Amino acid sequence: MFTRATVIGTAVAVIATGGLAAAAVARSQSLPDGGWSPVGGVKSQPVVKKPATAQPKPVDKVPALQAAQVRYERQSWDDPTVRAYISIFAPAGWKMVKLSPLEAKFTSPNGLWNLRLNAVEPDQLVKAAADNRYAVINASVEDFHLISRTVGSTRATNSNYQGTVFHHQTLTYTYTDPSRGPRLVIDRLVSLGTNLHVLFEATAGGRPQDAAALAAVTAKATENFVRLP
Repeated sequence: MFTRATVIGTAVAVIATGGLAAAAVARSQSLPDGGWSPVGGVKSQPVVKKPATAQPKPVDKVPALQAAQVRYERQSWDDPTVRAYISIFAPAGWKMVKLSPLEAKFTSPNGLWNLRLNAVEPDQLVKAAADNRYAVINASVEDFHLISRTVGSTRATNSNYQGTVFHHQTLTYTYTDPSRGPRLVIDRLVSLGTNLHVLFEATAGGRPQDAAALAAVTAKATENFVRLP
């Protein structure tokens, strides 16, 4: 079992390592439903937001996802190229796909709901990352509507982070997918303890009627996050 001192000490060492931070600047990541946004302060290319076009409304007869119906299981992955082991509680039965050494996506069997976890290198402050994320999404996502931007904290429940608190800013917004209709995204940027740099990002996607369940999925992934070493 890793001790709290080992984990927090390693997190500080990672933050102090400029080479890892520089690597994060060179990559981009996918949003839950096919969009994109820069990581670690990458300057995006000029983006022209296309006006929403009239599309036939998709037929959606699937009932809203309820928080009480979601069961969780621990999911983890590691990668020797970055010497990282990452673990969270994700909805049971959602298929996991590893997107990069630090990032994985979990998708429900019906394809309507998803969770993406990205253990980004901590080279940017949470507030600055949230500001940057909002600017990029607002400029590039069709029919974007910000529902809320909140600041909060979550006490870690995993023994590896015993006694520490996650701090986060969360963007909740909707947009229109031409093939699937209205979509809702909960995008959370998280730091650990007194360190204000982003440690990881948890993003849940679904429909507006799934909002309460997606918030619960995001909360569960937040409180149980572990990255070792």
